[in-house]
Amino acid sequence: MNDTVFYVLGLSLVAIALVVSFVGLRWEKFPSSRALLVGGTVAVAGLVAATAVFAWRNAEDEQEHREHELAEAAEENAAEGDELEAAEEVGSEVAEETTTTSTGGAADTATIDQGSQVFASAGCTGCHTLADAGSNGTTGPDLDGALKGKPESFIRTSIVDPNAEIEQNYPPNVMPDNYGTELSPEDLDALVAYLHQATAGGG
Repeated sequence: MNDTVFYVLGLSLVAIALVVSFVGLRWEKFPSSRALLVGGTVAVAGLVAATAVFAWRNAEDEQEHREHELAEAAEENAAEGDELEAAEEVGSEVAEETTTTSTGGAADTATIDQGSQVFASAGCTGCHTLADAGSNGTTGPDLDGALKGKPESFIRTSIVDPNAEIEQNYPPNVMPDNYGTELSPEDLDALVAYLHQATAGGG
C-alpha cells in the first residue's frame, strides 16, 4: 500500500513540474495572480512532504522486512546446525561404541589365548582331560564335565584352593594348592577365563 501511494505522489510531482514548466514557457505572465502562485506553492510543498513521509515509511517497512528475513534465516541456520551437530554426535557415539566393542573383543581373544598357554605351561594338560586343549590326563577330574556350567568364581576357587570342594572319586591333596601365588594375577585371570570359555561355563 505504501509503495503505491509513494509512486502516485512521485508521479504527481513529476506531472506538476512538467505542466508548470510548459505553461511558464508559453505564458510570460504565469502565474497570473499572487493567490495562484501561493496556492500552487502550497500544493507542491504538500506533495513533497507527503512523498517524503511515504518514502520514510517505505524505508522502515523494507528494513523491518529485511530484519524479519534475516531472523528467519538465522533460525533456519541454527536449526540446521543443531541437526548437523546432533548427527555428528550420534556418529561419534556409534564410532566410539564400535571401537570399544572391537577393542573388547580383541582383548577377550587375547585373554583366552593367554589362558590356553597358561593351562599348558602350568602342567594342567598332564593331569586333566580337556577337549579344547587336546589333553587326556586322568590324575585329576575331567574338566569338560567337572567345570561345565560352573561360574568363574567356582573355577577360580578350584585352582587356588583345590581342596575346598573335592570331585567325587578323587582323593584330596593331589593338585598343588600354590597356584594362587605361583601364577601372576593376570595369568590366573586368563586361565579362569579360558577354562570358563572352553567348558562353556554358564556363570
